[in-house]
Amino acid sequence: MKNATTPVRTSGNALMQLNLYKNHTTWMFDDPAHQILAEPFVLGMSEIITERIPTNDRCTLLFSLNPFPGSHSLNLLNEEADGGWYREPELDMQGWLCPVTRVYCGGMPGKIHYRIFEPGS
Repeated sequence: MKNATTPVRTSGNALMQLNLYKNHTTWMFDDPAHQILAEPFVLGMSEIITERIPTNDRCTLLFSLNPFPGSHSLNLLNEEADGGWYREPELDMQGWLCPVTRVYCGGMPGKIHYRIFEPGS
């Protein structure tokens, strides 16, 4: 399975894709193109992902700075330690995105739109 980030253009939105896998209770991804291996989602982000996809240990994450059909949102609360604390309003949950976010978004954006797909969906 390819784990690299894949930019996709759909209806004018720049979508990025990561293939995630679970290591115990922590969601992670690899992106060899950016020399990123076993990058974990920590401090609440793994819990947000698990809330969206509770029964699998692999999934595909699409994300963009622009809304796209079926997407949910993460809203920046504040920046800290070169990363950012985000709130997921539909789930009423918060989590921290690390500085690696800057590789994909060019900074810590005010809003990130995302959608998680289970394998085979």
